Amino acid sequence: MRGTIADGTVYETYGVEDGPVVVLIHGLGLNRECWEWTVPALADRYRIVTYDLYGHGESANPPETPSLSLFARQLSGLLASLEIEKAAIVGFSLGGMIARRFAQDFPSHASALAILHSPHRRSSDAQAAILARVEQARSEGSAATVEAALERWFTTDYRRENPAIMDRVRDWVLANDITVYHTIYSVLAEGVEEIIQPDPPLALPVLALTGDEDYGNGPEMTEAIAAEVEGAETVILQGLRHMALAENPNAVNAPLRAFLDRHHPSSTATLSKPMSDADRRALRDAFGCFATGVTVVTTRQEDGTPRGFTANSFTSVSLDPPMLLVCVAKTAHSCPVFTEAPHFAVNILEQGQKELSGIFASRVADKFEQTQWRSGMAEMPVFDDALAHLVCSREKVIDAGDHVILLGRVIDHTIGHGQPLGYFRGTYFSAGTEQELIDAASQGGDIEIGALIASEGSLLLADSDDGGLEVPKAPHETPDIDVLTRRLRQAGMSVDLDFLYAVFRDTATGQHGIFYHGSAAGALPQGHQFYPLDDLPLSRVRSATERSMLTRYAAEHREGAFGIYQGDETRGTVNRIASREPSTY
Repeated sequence: MRGTIADGTVYETYGVEDGPVVVLIHGLGLNRECWEWTVPALADRYRIVTYDLYGHGESANPPETPSLSLFARQLSGLLASLEIEKAAIVGFSLGGMIARRFAQDFPSHASALAILHSPHRRSSDAQAAILARVEQARSEGSAATVEAALERWFTTDYRRENPAIMDRVRDWVLANDITVYHTIYSVLAEGVEEIIQPDPPLALPVLALTGDEDYGNGPEMTEAIAAEVEGAETVILQGLRHMALAENPNAVNAPLRAFLDRHHPSSTATLSKPMSDADRRALRDAFGCFATGVTVVTTRQEDGTPRGFTANSFTSVSLDPPMLLVCVAKTAHSCPVFTEAPHFAVNILEQGQKELSGIFASRVADKFEQTQWRSGMAEMPVFDDALAHLVCSREKVIDAGDHVILLGRVIDHTIGHGQPLGYFRGTYFSAGTEQELIDAASQGGDIEIGALIASEGSLLLADSDDGGLEVPKAPHETPDIDVLTRRLRQAGMSVDLDFLYAVFRDTATGQHGIFYHGSAAGALPQGHQFYPLDDLPLSRVRSATERSMLTRYAAEHREGAFGIYQGDETRGTVNRIASREPSTY
């Protein structure tokens, strides 16, 4: 399938529509057609995306001075347009440089890198030679350099025996716009230094491959690239030069396919490996994306002593018969008690019971002495202020990895009043509060919607029309948070919103403000800059309301606890909905 996205990038997709995604980035002077020898080797399993870099093939010319960062943003925009969250990136020559820049700028969107025939730091003589070629291309166009390029790219025998392929590759290079080609050539010549020894280091599977006769991007460079990434693999092809992917496709495709099969997220080889600590943390974060309620599960040990723990791993199972389940970590001190007790109770917490949740998530010995409770059915400990409690007889204990599942039959239940206490991505929240505040703010008057976007102790601010600074906002004519985040992502910034932060009314303007909180990485959109939270330029923020909000945010960031602000620019209340305290569920 062929398509064009808003920035003028032309792309094609091949292979398995719902398969793991592999993106192929061509080199300088070429276009997406150079992958015709590679696509067939991958298309039976993967969804393949090829595209023309800015200034190449059918894509538009670069919208600004070419740079590796610009080409990385082009790729990010393409993935966003195709709704692709993560892909393995295969880059040839300049494409390999772009792949490394992309992995540094957008690490969450690259699952693996294959860097083919791509440069590392050059010797002084080699650097002088490539700069001379850039100058030649600037003054005379691509025709001045193409014949020498073909000699560097293909072995002598192959050039002699395959004139049709030489003509085809030559035509690709000669088709480049003379006014643009040399500016992109400069990126190949001068962009290497910015991707050498990245800080932080790349932390993903990497394959570095070249030919032993690739004199411009040879084995020494490829081994230097691999040395910068822990666990990187190196392949040196014998008797091949720069364009081995065309001269001997099998020699390239075999190690490339094997690498992708081992390391792509959907490969069985990757899934069958024992989980590392980093894998466990990542999986826990993924599980944490499912917002849940919070419960305290209680029982009594054989001598009558009450026991309990906090859990969000609670599920209703059946109405007839009435059954539910709770998961208990095998490492929990009370696990043996719960697996042997004939009854247990599930207390579903109300939004005001975050402290109760914290007590029972801890290992303190006097949990019940610190709380108000009573004995319910079967003498099970229950909390009257809970949103509900359900007393169960133990039906079955099921072994499940590092947890056990308690399957219980409900023998008694009561229902209270209020809003539930929620848990999402490691933080508490109060369900219903956000929508109530948004509804209140939306009753009449103009609405302004924006986001406090943080990154590594800094906050993103945008240039305002009056020459000052402001919090990034959606356009006035389309006050929609999705419009704001979409614009930032199209500019190359990866944005994730996590909770509503402030709802207020500016009495001077009559506007209502709704501001979310989030985090971001990647390229800075034009007119935007991150500022350290400890040194925010508040004097340049024209809006008194926003200055107040930013001051509060900086203070809350130091405390590690946030809440929704509701009020006007001078007075209001803070509804605490998020906490950075660790979960021990």
